[in-house]
Amino acid sequence: MITQVVASTTGVLLTTYEHLRLFRDRLLSIPWGYVVLDEGHKIRNPDAETTILCKQFRTVHRVIMTGAPIQNKLTELWSLFDFVFPGKLGTLPVFQGQFSVPIGIGGYANASSLQVSTAFRCAVVLRDLIAPYLLRRLKCDVALNLPRKTEQVLFCPLVPAQRDAYTAFLASQDVAAILEGQREALAGIDVLRKIVNHPDLLDRLRCGAEPDYGNPERSGKLLVVSRVLRLWQEQGHRCLLFAQTQQMLDILEDLVMACGYSYRRMDGSTPVAQRMRVIDEFNMETEGAVFVFLLTTKVGGLGVNLTGANRVLLYDPDWNPATDAQARERAWRVGQTKEVTVYRLITSGTIEEKVYHRQIYKQHLTDKILKDPKQRRVFKARQLADLFTFDEGAAMGDAGGGETAQLFAHVDGEVRAAELAAAGQAAPEVAATADAEGEDGGSDPFDREALAAVSTPRAPSSAAADDARILASLFSSNGIAGAMNHEAIAGGGSAVAAEAERVARRATQALATSREARAGNDVSVPTWTGRSGVAGAPGNRFAAGMPTSSELLARARARSAAAAEAGRAERGAAAGAEALDPDTQLHTSFLSEIWPFLLSRGGRACSEDVLQHFNGRVNALQAAPFRAALRQAASMEQEGPVMVWVLRAQFRSRKAAV
Repeated sequence: MITQVVASTTGVLLTTYEHLRLFRDRLLSIPWGYVVLDEGHKIRNPDAETTILCKQFRTVHRVIMTGAPIQNKLTELWSLFDFVFPGKLGTLPVFQGQFSVPIGIGGYANASSLQVSTAFRCAVVLRDLIAPYLLRRLKCDVALNLPRKTEQVLFCPLVPAQRDAYTAFLASQDVAAILEGQREALAGIDVLRKIVNHPDLLDRLRCGAEPDYGNPERSGKLLVVSRVLRLWQEQGHRCLLFAQTQQMLDILEDLVMACGYSYRRMDGSTPVAQRMRVIDEFNMETEGAVFVFLLTTKVGGLGVNLTGANRVLLYDPDWNPATDAQARERAWRVGQTKEVTVYRLITSGTIEEKVYHRQIYKQHLTDKILKDPKQRRVFKARQLADLFTFDEGAAMGDAGGGETAQLFAHVDGEVRAAELAAAGQAAPEVAATADAEGEDGGSDPFDREALAAVSTPRAPSSAAADDARILASLFSSNGIAGAMNHEAIAGGGSAVAAEAERVARRATQALATSREARAGNDVSVPTWTGRSGVAGAPGNRFAAGMPTSSELLARARARSAAAAEAGRAERGAAAGAEALDPDTQLHTSFLSEIWPFLLSRGGRACSEDVLQHFNGRVNALQAAPFRAALRQAASMEQEGPVMVWVLRAQFRSRKAAV
């Protein structure tokens, strides 16, 4: 098929990203009329091989279709937008230093008023830059007749067995080695997440060998699942139950079988040919319909219609908010006729609260650029050590929502269904909300007028009344420690004063300068990212000739290999926290610019040359991270009557990769 299209002057080629990689030489040599990328977030990593190949298409007509333009950080938005309009947002190092980092800093609890205002102004400038090229259609715009969806976060306490295992691991030599940088953090984070899901996950050899494997009494969340499923079945609902891993899904399947529920299961091991049959069996609205569908979030996250369910339970959170959002939307979509309720389970005081906070922070970044630059969330600038902490009071059910309740105290109205029931009040009425990309939920998680209207009781079949009874049951039995409305946490915000106009203008000018540096390059030449790409690179290092796509990819691989050893500690922290500290992000961004600049000058430059090169690109807020990055990349040495910055040996070794 590809051979026929290459030999033709007209036609349409429908292919995959993998085939683009395999047939790169044929496809990239053709002057295409249009290139359209479906699921365009596949190129969100600016240094990935697929991304570099896509950006080398010889066409000015480029379209991306995606439901998640930002999944983790603003770098992903830059990568997608740089495909659509190469160079519009400058080179990646400039974009990170002038926009990504300032916007991120503005969302932290310790941000100064200047940092908050700078974040606001930079977000406004960025939104205005991309708005003419972005068509955003939300579910609320195209599906006005969808029933209401409500979403609750249930904070579950640890049972004694989990608490003992959790504290023992935190006190172990493994965690000490992680904090000292001797081991990767991801392995330790994985252990903590297994403990809060079910301690038996740490001993997979027992799986199936002992009848007591996966006993619900050893997991606080599993006890909540068993109670919620029983109540949902009594109320006549049908549900989707998502977990991150197949191992956890095995334990959930044992629970469902022990309770005698009818169920279907689909995970990565399910043959593709069987998946539609399983989905159709679940969606059938017949007497004795399947009650629960067990899925992993990855396999059930895209392109699956499961409107037969009107209840969704997310057992464990993912670092990427888009993963959970796509999973929960399987039930709340076109064709759904019933009100949908989503429960997210979070173990109080543990690593799961940190994961949830990262989800909200990433959603905040997305909304700040694509929806409302004025909103401000409150987050902590976390270090790696903060991931390996334990709030024993919250974990044992003594502190409501724990750290989350404290961070989002301004979101007034933590759910205490038992207290409401005891006071004779009606169930909280949650305002209609949109999907993961949807409308503003306001700063109050509950409709106060509905709470006041206690004289108008709801019918027993009301979804809100059903949910209230479930929450009341869980509170009264100490099944959960607290509950909060997820959409109020994710959607609320307050305006900030526009005080940082000068800093925003400087960022805009730096972007324009970077854009001009790229302007002389062909549209099919990838933009400089600090590690890969060509157009706009500092020092015009590739002016001698145009490299081939094979050379570009070889250089990208070589840079990744050369940076692997030097960046081990940084990647270890990023694996779990994804560069949570904004100063670290800024430091890394400057470092990726400084060493190529010094390398282009023969490995040495005086302070005056450095200041002249970076003039206008480093503001007062960024001076400290810039100096730290400069000291890491180079040392001061006497050269005649002057002192010069000399590039350190580990960065000189990257010359071959450049």
